[in-house]
Amino acid sequence: MDSPRVALIRRLFELTETDDVAAATEELLRHSAEDVVFYPHVAHGEAVRGHEALRDFWTRFADEGREIRAGVYSITEEGDTVVVTGWVRTTEEGRLADTQTRWVYRFGADGKILSAGVERG
Repeated sequence: MDSPRVALIRRLFELTETDDVAAATEELLRHSAEDVVFYPHVAHGEAVRGHEALRDFWTRFADEGREIRAGVYSITEEGDTVVVTGWVRTTEEGRLADTQTRWVYRFGADGKILSAGVERG
């Protein structure tokens, strides 16, 4: 049986796998600290800080006609962190890109997400 943190991350990826980025974003924000820092895969290492900034980021992404899907290979919980390995598929201007990646979600003592994003080497 999954912990509440792992169950949340699974829900987020289920939504993202079907390209429901808006629903995934709202679910993520419901469980995030106000000053959360995100590093979305498609931001190429740039930080997106706070709730409104993340909503704006994904709105612009969709308005530009881009799509994203992501799925899980494995999820592990390590202390205050949930680590996901999986895949990302982005579509932009008819071009398709598939990538395997690793996401790290860090949680605070109150159970809220403090930071989330692609782990970069």
